Amino acid sequence: MKRFNKFLILLLVVTFPLLAEWFPKSKSFDEVWSAFDSNQNLISQAYGIQTRDIIKTETIQEEEDFLYYWKLCSQSEIKDLTEILRYISFYDAILTVKHCTEFNKEELSILEKQTKKKIFDLIVLPKLEILESEITNPDLYPLVAELQKEWEKTVYVFSNLYKAQEVLLLGKEKEYTLAINRVLYSEMPETRRKTLILRLLQDMKQQNKSSYQLFYFSKQNPWAVSSLKEENSESKKIFLSLIEEWQLDSDFAQENKPLLKEFQVCLEEIPMNQEKIRLLGFFGFFKDYGRFTTKDQVNFSQSNQTRVRFIRQTLFRSHHFQKRLENVLTSCKNSVQSLKDL
Repeated sequence: MKRFNKFLILLLVVTFPLLAEWFPKSKSFDEVWSAFDSNQNLISQAYGIQTRDIIKTETIQEEEDFLYYWKLCSQSEIKDLTEILRYISFYDAILTVKHCTEFNKEELSILEKQTKKKIFDLIVLPKLEILESEITNPDLYPLVAELQKEWEKTVYVFSNLYKAQEVLLLGKEKEYTLAINRVLYSEMPETRRKTLILRLLQDMKQQNKSSYQLFYFSKQNPWAVSSLKEENSESKKIFLSLIEEWQLDSDFAQENKPLLKEFQVCLEEIPMNQEKIRLLGFFGFFKDYGRFTTKDQVNFSQSNQTRVRFIRQTLFRSHHFQKRLENVLTSCKNSVQSLKDL
């Protein structure tokens, strides 16, 4: 019996390295996060580990409420405007048509002006320009430089990940931009300014990490499919369809079309049977800029057609769009290269 026990212990010692290879320790999320932060790609080997309900869409009841108030609204101009507004912010649109049924003539005139302004405000990202001449405390220079870098990641990289809870176009990006401008250029003690910059920096980093965590772990998706292969198939179909439409859109900036074509070619290189790439990492980009498709707006009034054209021109020719396009292309190329390296 003693001889058998010794043999068993010896066997375990000999086979332990083999067992360690058979069952490798899974990477911690912080390791995965660091890898993405240094080389953005859509590798996702953790699909389905956790399930979190992150989808936020308009309910049937909300759609019915909108239609009910829209029909009751007697002001054709406000009705037209809310048709556009609902593509940017559904909840602002439903509130607007509800007010249309309740306000008097003078209030309706104000509501019309406010709605036009809201549409414009929602599609234009506030400018963030760091004016070093306005920074009087030298200790803030490195912090402000880091803040600028994190802001660029937030608005150009992490905004492209699937963000189902975001109801506004450029929602989080706009919030951070306005907050940074307020902190940098408002009158306040320098110690308080430094504290607020540190808070903003920490908040952006945590927000970006959380966005990636939801993308990496959750198997929730807009099409309620149960496998990554099906999800990628649906994603790819929609993405390529929008790219094809943009290539033919006269409002799309000509100088960005070569980049768009390059992105299309890259997307087509990713095979659908691939279980380690998650194309939903491009969904935020296509969701934001694909709201105003020419197919969806064919029944709009002539004035609305003109407005939608202006919106498309504003979005497609913006610096913000170009930088996000460059980043989805970078993510795609890195993902294709990662597949080759696997």
